[in-house]
Amino acid sequence: MINRIAAALVLVVFALTGSGCIGSMALSGKVREFNMNVSPGPWPRQAVFLLLYVIPVYPFAGAADLIVVNSLEFWTGTNPVSGKSAVVTVARAGDTHREVAADGTVAVSTLREDGSIDIHIVAPDGRTGFFNVQNTGTELVARDATGGEYARVSHDPR
Repeated sequence: MINRIAAALVLVVFALTGSGCIGSMALSGKVREFNMNVSPGPWPRQAVFLLLYVIPVYPFAGAADLIVVNSLEFWTGTNPVSGKSAVVTVARAGDTHREVAADGTVAVSTLREDGSIDIHIVAPDGRTGFFNVQNTGTELVARDATGGEYARVSHDPR
């Protein structure tokens, strides 16, 4: 059961986010960070948000991120505002990524030579799950360890 839910979740995330990247939006993040540090209370933060939107700090920061900052991040590999490496990097077979959920569930994904991704999940109670996700170009397919298909989702390859 954990495999099917996790596979469906991963397929939905891949389908929604796999079509492109807009960068880390670091300049907009700096404006948001300033806004969040104005006051511990929500009402002053809301007032500042509205003011920064009307002035229009938020729209200009967003436009600058989309047009200039994120383009520089893409071409140089580093975001000039945050100094962090690009959100999108070139992955190689064998690369792994580890995520830990709030409940302690651990998911480790590994890129395979064929371009598919193996995902190993360990629940806090020790139960484990595995599935593989492959992008066929027009579909994302999730399979179990034996190659049996869990789910198939069509997506726009653009």
